[in-house]
Amino acid sequence: MQPTHRAYQASDRGACIALFETNVPHFFCEGEQQDFTEFLDVAASRYLVVLDGGALLACGGFTLSRDAQVASLCWGMVRRDHQRQGLGALLLRLRLQAIALSTSVRSVRLTTSQHSQGFFERHGFEVQFLRPDGFAPGLDEVEMKLEATGISQQCRTSLKDHAKAGSAALGSPS
Repeated sequence: MQPTHRAYQASDRGACIALFETNVPHFFCEGEQQDFTEFLDVAASRYLVVLDGGALLACGGFTLSRDAQVASLCWGMVRRDHQRQGLGALLLRLRLQAIALSTSVRSVRLTTSQHSQGFFERHGFEVQFLRPDGFAPGLDEVEMKLEATGISQQCRTSLKDHAKAGSAALGSPS
C-alpha cells in the first residue's frame, strides 16, 4: 500500500498519542506528552496525519508567526517501528509544501533533539543553537532554521520526485 495523508481530525487523537508513546524516551520526554495532548486539543489547525492501510504512521504540523513570516514545524513524528522508510521525508515535504503556499514566509524554524538533527540537516536546515541536555539528561535541544530559498528547493525536489514516481511519491490525499 501507498501512504495517504489528510488533515488531523479529533478522532485521530488516540492514535497520535499512541504514536507519540512509541518515541519516548529516545525522541521525546515522558513529560512532553501532556503538552502534545494539549496541542492536539487546542491548536492542531495545521496538523497532518500520514496513514497506510488505515494505520496512522506519522503526524506533524506547523504554526505561523503573527506576521506570517516565520513558520515553525511542530510535533512531527513517525511511529518508531516505521522510521527510516521515507515517511519522515514525506511528512516534511508535505508540511513545506503547505508552508510554501504562504508567500510571506521567509524561514522555517524547528526545535528538535540531536537524534533528529542529521535528518533535518540533510533537508537543508542549519543549526542555530544547541543546548546540551536542554530537554532532559541525554536529550539535547537543537534549534534549526531553513531559509525561504530552501523551502522552494525542497518543494521543487518534491515535485521532481512526484513526477518520476507518479502520485505515490508524495502519497495521495484521502
